[in-house]
Amino acid sequence: MDSFIKIRNLIKKYKVNNGQELMAVNNVNLDVEKGDIYGIMGLSGAGKSTLIRLLNRLEEPTSGEIFVKHEIIDKKGERKLGYEDQNILEFDIRKLREFRKKTGMIFQHFNLLNSRNVADNVAFPLEISGWKKRDISRRVDELLEIVGLLDKKNNYPEQLSGGQKQRVAIARALANNPELLLSDEATSALDPRTTNSILELLKDINKKFGITIILITHQMEVIKKICNKAAIMSDGKIIEKGETKEIFLNPKTDLAKEFVANISHEEFRTEEEVKHREENNGKLRLRLKYNEEQVNEAYITQIIRKYDVEVNILGGFVDKVGDIIVGNLLIEISVNEEKSKEIIEWLSENKIDLEVL
Repeated sequence: MDSFIKIRNLIKKYKVNNGQELMAVNNVNLDVEKGDIYGIMGLSGAGKSTLIRLLNRLEEPTSGEIFVKHEIIDKKGERKLGYEDQNILEFDIRKLREFRKKTGMIFQHFNLLNSRNVADNVAFPLEISGWKKRDISRRVDELLEIVGLLDKKNNYPEQLSGGQKQRVAIARALANNPELLLSDEATSALDPRTTNSILELLKDINKKFGITIILITHQMEVIKKICNKAAIMSDGKIIEKGETKEIFLNPKTDLAKEFVANISHEEFRTEEEVKHREENNGKLRLRLKYNEEQVNEAYITQIIRKYDVEVNILGGFVDKVGDIIVGNLLIEISVNEEKSKEIIEWLSENKIDLEVL
């Protein structure tokens, strides 16, 4: 599928007090497809929030290109002629304004207007866009119905919980029927239960309306719950990217491994594994990685019966990444070298992704 957003060689530098330059975003390249929920994760100072602000030109990049797929309409505005990639960094004020209408944004601290009630906060972007009063009222009710706050339309922000405030902010971001929704740490100020409800809402919006979501977070748990793709940033660079399930099952960089380990209920590398790692003692140690189709298969039982061996399970997990079930199991088998080769070969024939420890 052709990309909806293409980021090419994007750089953002800041001048600091001593005259030196700080590289906040360093040669970032990224492709986002239509309908993706794309998570960008990193530690504080990694450059992820700067990156998302470059995507709607709240900040201007030092260099690089950001292409967005744009629908071509004939001069009469009646017929769709196809699509073309347009570099938003070349947009004039008018085109940038139109692009921002189709790009919603939600923030960590909600950014609601305290002097306006819920309905008026949601109505604000529609007023700026020149909607008629009657149409605004109808659209606001539709949006508040979507986020489950129609009964709070006359309340003011100070009367709402944090989760309710974020729902209002989401409704406001959806006002102009955006094609793209940018989320900058939108759940960071919320408790875990409220975070889950907001993530479920974003997931539902993505499915119902086909809105592409780019989500910034420092929490792997957030990525795991709703993102189909993810990228990990460090020192302004993207150091790892791909499908979330692949990063989750096969993290390549040390930082990705750390993030994945932190969300597991058990550390994969147990004390027992570390203790015995240097001395084999005639035991085969394997980390098995299961995909959704393999999770319910009794591979360990089959190994025990087929090769007449003892298998010790040292640790592991079965978890849900987005809508996909994945598994990771650490085992130790008391076996000689010949049988070790046979077991590894049998697992490979059954397409089990494995790592010999």
